[in-house]
Amino acid sequence: MGSASIIAHTIHQKFNLKVPNYRQEEDWNKLGLPISRKEIANWHIKSSQYYFEPIYNLLHEKLLEQPILHADETSYKVLENDSQLTFYWTFLSGKHEKKGITLYHHDKRRSGLVVEEVLGDYAGYVHCDMWSAYRQLDKAQLVGCWAHVRRKFFEATPKKTDKTSLGAKGLAYCDRLFALENDWTDLSTEERLHKRQTELAPLMDEFFDWCRNQAVLPGSKLGTAIEYSLKYETTFRIVLSDGDLVLSNNMAERAMKTLVMGRKNWLFSQSFEGAKSTAIILSLLETAKRHGLDAEKYMTYLLEHLPNEETLAKKEVLEAYLPWAENIQEKCK
Repeated sequence: MGSASIIAHTIHQKFNLKVPNYRQEEDWNKLGLPISRKEIANWHIKSSQYYFEPIYNLLHEKLLEQPILHADETSYKVLENDSQLTFYWTFLSGKHEKKGITLYHHDKRRSGLVVEEVLGDYAGYVHCDMWSAYRQLDKAQLVGCWAHVRRKFFEATPKKTDKTSLGAKGLAYCDRLFALENDWTDLSTEERLHKRQTELAPLMDEFFDWCRNQAVLPGSKLGTAIEYSLKYETTFRIVLSDGDLVLSNNMAERAMKTLVMGRKNWLFSQSFEGAKSTAIILSLLETAKRHGLDAEKYMTYLLEHLPNEETLAKKEVLEAYLPWAENIQEKCK
């Protein structure tokens, strides 16, 4: 294994700056250090297995204790899987959670079984895109994403059209909802909930009544937008029940974009071990950033101190290494 600082720097290069291992190999060789891409990959895998995974598992446990989550998924290629696509999932804390966590999970499947295995009997709110996998959750309350509704009406509205077209009207309803929410950003949870129930709810009533009164061609872009809105109307209204919920699932999409940007440069993982280590490392990095840490300093700290602990099986030991822990906040910014 390399030194803590060198391993942490290769992690920073790959996962924060999106520099693939072969490029790092070239850069290290130019500095007179013969570090191969295979060594870098092995460092990441072994560091994850020995030191990062216990932290990751504790973050997972704490995430399930929180009342509001976001979820999303995307495809990913693992060569060990005969070039068949696998999937990354992200599950993260709500916007207003003080101990915010962003978790990534790699799996061969894109089915409801993955959601059930990761979230178990979770009974809180889950912001999602209404993919059937999330609808397998029996106890959770799914929160529909109004950004998806808006996107469908946007796609149904020709660029050169007047504001009286049906697509433009549907789009205008969505924009009014988001404009109101934007005005309430700095309100308390209770104040925001009151505003939603007194101002947002009537606007939603108007929107859904408008959808029900339109006679449009089924299967058309406009028909699809209206059908989608009405099919999941109940989930789109859930945001009215809690002031800490949000109108869209953009937080999860942004979290997944971090992986997608890396995928453009990395292209694939050689093995499932490598794909799993990517999920673990990204989880620690992105959670660290949510708490204002210098992510590279945080990884260096973990690699310097975790090997000195007698055991990583005790929760009280691991608690001191979580991104919001006082000592971590003092030393990793």
